[in-house]
Amino acid sequence: MADKTDVAVILIGLNAKRYVLECLESIFDATWRDVTYEVIYIDNGSKDGSADAVKEQFGDSVNLIANDTNLGFCPAGNQGARLANSRYLYFINDDTLVVDDAIALTVEYMDEHDDVGTVGSRLVFPDGEEQYSGRRFPNIYSSIFGRRSFLTRIFPNFKPVTDYLCKEQLEKGEPFEVDWVSAAGQVVKKDDFLSVGGFAEDYYYWHEAVFCHRLSLAGKKIILDPRSKIIHYEGKGSGPRPLAVQRFHIIDFHKGAFRAYCERYNLPFFSITRVLTATALSCRGAALLSMAYLKSFTKREKA
Repeated sequence: MADKTDVAVILIGLNAKRYVLECLESIFDATWRDVTYEVIYIDNGSKDGSADAVKEQFGDSVNLIANDTNLGFCPAGNQGARLANSRYLYFINDDTLVVDDAIALTVEYMDEHDDVGTVGSRLVFPDGEEQYSGRRFPNIYSSIFGRRSFLTRIFPNFKPVTDYLCKEQLEKGEPFEVDWVSAAGQVVKKDDFLSVGGFAEDYYYWHEAVFCHRLSLAGKKIILDPRSKIIHYEGKGSGPRPLAVQRFHIIDFHKGAFRAYCERYNLPFFSITRVLTATALSCRGAALLSMAYLKSFTKREKA
């Protein structure tokens, strides 16, 4: 086997050919300094010609794995991790662009801090708006004043909001400790990744929070590095989202939130907190499903 590279950049795509190709271009155009890397693209059963386009445009520069079906992000991520011949794994979403030395910075930080389990990059929208990709673990306040909440937009400086989104630390521009980071741009030592079982394949949403929590239980710190910037279109990858797909996402998001919350706080099966959490999340999910159905019905009426 050839000598290990420093980092394997693992990209997982589904029906997002344009974004995948642009993301790969940004990876190869990035500033790497002395960091060596390999690129692994896992295509999760795309029907838009993504895999063929990657093969045609990048050839042997990309280790391409084309799955027949959509395995889901976590199984595909673990698949990429097993293939990697690198000290580190950098997971990145298909609808992202690497800015300058974003990945190299995270690798260098990990090399300098052995007690760190993972470093997340600073995710921003194309217009530069923050996505707050390093956060505290959710609590009762953040269930109401969430990242995308209407109330959060009205009261952006409300202390539970600034605490949950780590706004003050982010503004300082230096690496800081968080509870969890987004896998849309995240580096982890391969040995640490495998030691906690990789990504939890029984999760779709909330797998990042669960993964980071398991790393922290192993004595590792979770870090967000604002100097490492990734442009993230967020929601543009993985193809269109008709009503049936929206329904899946809403239901799975709330099921995942409940399971992650129970694991994080080690809630016993017969627990008042567990019942209240399930009730609150069920009501929230039902409200969002109703809104999705209403929007879908309105669009059909206008058509």
